[in-house]
Amino acid sequence: MIRRMPRRQPHLRWFVLAPLCALLLGQTPAIAAGGKLSPEEQEARALFDQGLALSDESRWSEALDAFKKSDKLVHSASVRFNMAVTLRALGRYVEAKRIAEELLARGVDDKPLKPALQKDVEKLRDEVAPKIVHVELRRNPADGGVEIDGTLFIVAADGRVELDPGKHVFIMRKEGYETVTVAQSVAGPEAVVVLTAPKINIAPPPEPPPFYKRGWFWGTVGGVVAAGAAIAVVAVVTTADAPAVAAPPPSTVGRVIPAAFTVRF
Repeated sequence: MIRRMPRRQPHLRWFVLAPLCALLLGQTPAIAAGGKLSPEEQEARALFDQGLALSDESRWSEALDAFKKSDKLVHSASVRFNMAVTLRALGRYVEAKRIAEELLARGVDDKPLKPALQKDVEKLRDEVAPKIVHVELRRNPADGGVEIDGTLFIVAADGRVELDPGKHVFIMRKEGYETVTVAQSVAGPEAVVVLTAPKINIAPPPEPPPFYKRGWFWGTVGGVVAAGAAIAVVAVVTTADAPAVAAPPPSTVGRVIPAAFTVRF
């Protein structure tokens, strides 16, 4: 139920609008009806009226945007209630329930709800709660991080999350495991989604071959052999080209020297 003023009774317009403005702006009806509003309050009120008009046309997404802008300017229990109503119309029951529970628990700016509005909020909460699907995420590994429709979820200790009925995309990631993606529709009060990520198998590095099978070993051996062959060739060539060395004169021992060559004193 959208909290709005009747549009087919113009003469009652301000009479009905004054209490709404009081809820919207956090003032008493007398001040809202006769007091001067600040520019910020005037803009918030205009956005609130815009959201009501868009709701009348079932333009729920645009109405929600107008209500959010209004609440950002001036916090209001009435505006937040209408946000929850709009979310319900969009099928976003989890968000509608969250807003209703926050209003019932804390009101707005620690101000309790007025009795009439509190009844409306309780009715809305009780209406959307049964539409929410309680999904059990069965994860392997059990501590894998889960994204649902692009949003990282904090999974409760029992592995459950609350989702709107319909199709969702589940992505689980964990270091050392492959990323797993599951697209699944959920309905009914409870559902189960299984997410199993295979472990990444990292093969150990191969053992190095023995030194005599390595390229550097045979390269070195080849170099040594080649160097040895070159030295041998040089030695042979040098020996072949070397000039003959004159042999020493034969010994004169035992030779007979002719007398003509004998030196006398």
